[in-house]
Amino acid sequence: MALAGGMAALFHSRPALKQTTLLAAWWWTLAAVVVWSGVEAYAALLSPAIAAGRLAPFRLAAMALSLCPMVAVLGAKRPQHTAWQFVVVSLWGILALPAAEAFFLHRGQQLEVGDARAWLLWIVVLLGPINFLPTRRWLASLLVAAGQVVALSRYLALIHRPITPQSELTGLAICVVGLVVALGANRRLRMDANSLDHLWLGFRDAFGLLWGLRVQERVNAVARQNGWDLELTWRGLRNTTDDSPLVAIDPAIESALRKTFTGLLRRFVSTEWIAERLRSP
Repeated sequence: MALAGGMAALFHSRPALKQTTLLAAWWWTLAAVVVWSGVEAYAALLSPAIAAGRLAPFRLAAMALSLCPMVAVLGAKRPQHTAWQFVVVSLWGILALPAAEAFFLHRGQQLEVGDARAWLLWIVVLLGPINFLPTRRWLASLLVAAGQVVALSRYLALIHRPITPQSELTGLAICVVGLVVALGANRRLRMDANSLDHLWLGFRDAFGLLWGLRVQERVNAVARQNGWDLELTWRGLRNTTDDSPLVAIDPAIESALRKTFTGLLRRFVSTEWIAERLRSP
C-alpha cells in the first residue's frame, strides 16, 4: 500500500475492491496519498525553514491520515465494516490532535507529540508488516513501514529526530515505491494445487494475517468435526496424514468444503469475487 504499513487498499484496482469490504480502506488510502502529496508539493514552494515551522501541523495530520487504511482493514468484516469507520476517524483524531493544538493554540511553537502518542504511532505503523509479512505483499508492507518510520521519525518514541534531511518527503517516496511493488506482486502469476487453494490464497493475500487466521481456524474446526482427512494451512489445503498438497479433493466432501469456504468468505467478499477465483485455479 502506498502510505501505511500494509495498506491493503491499493493492492487491487478499485473495481475489484468494490466486491470486497476493503473499499473503505481504498478510500482512506486515496485520501492519504492526495493529502500528503499535496502538503509536500506546497512545502516545495517554500523555503525549508518556513516549511518546517508553518507546515509541521499539516504534515503530521497528513501522515496520521496515512495510518488509517490499515486500521480500516482490521474492521473489514460484514456487517460492522461500515460502522468501523467511526473507529478509524477517532484514531485519526487522537493521532492528529497535537497538530490541531499546534495550529490553533500554539502557533509559532515547536510541535511536540507526547510519549503515549509516540508509542501509539509505532504500534499502528507496525500493524501493516505484522498483518502482511506472511503474504505476497511482504516486501511492499516492509517498504511502506520503512517509509512511515522515516517520515514520522521526529515524532516516534526512541528516535525523536529526523532520520534523513527532508524526512517527510523521503518517507513519502519510499511509500510510493512500496505501492508500485504491491501492484507488481498482485500481477504475478501463481500455480495453485486446486481452485479452493486459489480462493484461499487470494483471500489471505488481500486481508492478511488477522482475518486469514480466523478463516483458517473456522475451516479446520469444521474439518475436524466432520472427520475430513484434510487441513487448511497457511499455504493451502493439505492431507493430514503426510502434509502433501491436496491436489484432488474427495468428491464426497468437496461440496460441503466449498459451502464452508464460501459461507465464511461472504463476510468479506462478494459471490462474484468468490466465483471468479473458483473458476481460475
